[in-house]
Amino acid sequence: MVGLIPSFQCALRVMLAAILGHTVALDIFVSDPALSDAFAVRLPGLAASIMCILLASIAIWLILGVGTRTVALSGTALYLAHDMLLAAPGVPQITAMHGSFIVVFLALPLIIFGGGRFSLNAALPPEPA
Repeated sequence: MVGLIPSFQCALRVMLAAILGHTVALDIFVSDPALSDAFAVRLPGLAASIMCILLASIAIWLILGVGTRTVALSGTALYLAHDMLLAAPGVPQITAMHGSFIVVFLALPLIIFGGGRFSLNAALPPEPA
């Protein structure tokens, strides 16, 4: 029987990578409520482009499970920096605070316990048949 905790860690990795990828997609693609030019691509500024490149590469590394503790920590820090630096001026938006809470909630077990099963460098012993 496959252990539940390592499989849960794998699911956390995939969910965190999906959130980081969703953040990149929101910065690149135009959101049009009328769905005309819904997938039109816009070029973000230099800081946003660098953040998008870093967040996309971290999302790929999380899916593969390469150095999960370090990558989850750096991904969380970059996501929080992205929310703080590229957010609208003024009072922090409630959606940005919710997104930050979700990212920290998903990344904390990965930072503490690692990536679990199906990582490229998982040091788990094989399960008895």
